[in-house]
Amino acid sequence: MKSLKLKFIIPGILLLSLALVYCTHKEEKKEEAHAGKNEVVLTPEQTQILGIDTVKLVNDESELALTGKIGFDEDKVTKVYPLASGNVIDLRVSLGDHVERGQELAKLRSSEVNDMQNQYNVAQSTLSLAKKNQDIAKELYRTKAYSEKDLLNADNDYKKALSDVNKIKQQLDIYRANPNKNDAEYHILSPIDGYIVDKNISEGMQVRSDAGNSIFTVSYINTVWVLADVYENDLSKVQKDDDVDVTTVAYPDKVFKGKIAFISSLLDPTTKTAKIRVVLDNKDGLLKPEMFAIVNVHNLKTDKVISIPSKALVFDNSQFYVMVVKGNNVYERRQVTVLRNSGDRSFIEKGLKPGERIVTDGSLLVSYSGN
Repeated sequence: MKSLKLKFIIPGILLLSLALVYCTHKEEKKEEAHAGKNEVVLTPEQTQILGIDTVKLVNDESELALTGKIGFDEDKVTKVYPLASGNVIDLRVSLGDHVERGQELAKLRSSEVNDMQNQYNVAQSTLSLAKKNQDIAKELYRTKAYSEKDLLNADNDYKKALSDVNKIKQQLDIYRANPNKNDAEYHILSPIDGYIVDKNISEGMQVRSDAGNSIFTVSYINTVWVLADVYENDLSKVQKDDDVDVTTVAYPDKVFKGKIAFISSLLDPTTKTAKIRVVLDNKDGLLKPEMFAIVNVHNLKTDKVISIPSKALVFDNSQFYVMVVKGNNVYERRQVTVLRNSGDRSFIEKGLKPGERIVTDGSLLVSYSGN
């Protein structure tokens, strides 16, 4: 009896399975019947992994890539010149060191400073003698032994001696030299807070105040300049205050954002290029002078253009396509004409309308599902 039941149950299961397969296949055929020639139908499960975005109409934006280099912010650079000639006897800083205003950079032994210290000592002696003569003149004037003219002469001699002392002391103060010593030492101090970005002296070196050469350059580097060249035929594509993205070889994945601060009105006669200047914030100190830089200039126009995420594009058989959402899990594979690419956005000349929804993440999967 048990054998007889199995005889009827097993064929029944097989028939039920065949019926389910037939119904599923029929349903798939039904869905495919709703899809056009360039359309693809996905299951609800497949659509869950897709990213969808809306086609936008935006202001046209041109992009121009320029080569340049990082430089000092020339508005925040101070060059240090020797005020007296002499020999470098102590060098306190190295290239790249951070310094504070008033910090000693170097010490020189100078015959010029030594002469001033000697003059100061002589002037102090003259002042001391003039003070004594003034005191005596006051006492003699009080006793009627001196005339008013004699007292006035003593006062003038004292004032002149005091003026000579103060004048020489001011000069020694400029040289940061001690007026009460005859050590002939001249101390060079930093005029600002910043970094030593150039150094042209070494210990034992003879420097001259009349040579016109700076011995240190101190600069802030919390801001830097980017100088780039623009060819003559591209000058119409750049304007002051245009946004720029700057990348460097040292940090290829980091984008530094800024604006064009200056466009030269003169062309280099050899290269036929004009200089542009971008000021960048550098509070982290990542950007170093002389670094190579790529400057991407973004120029907004009044014209409107279709914009989509670049990742929505599928390149196949030398053509660009996007997958347009048609509804009910149906997607149209549509050819588009790309005007240009700009990073993560692409601009479309024809093939799409504003407001249409397209596949971004998973566009390749949808496109090749229809093949």
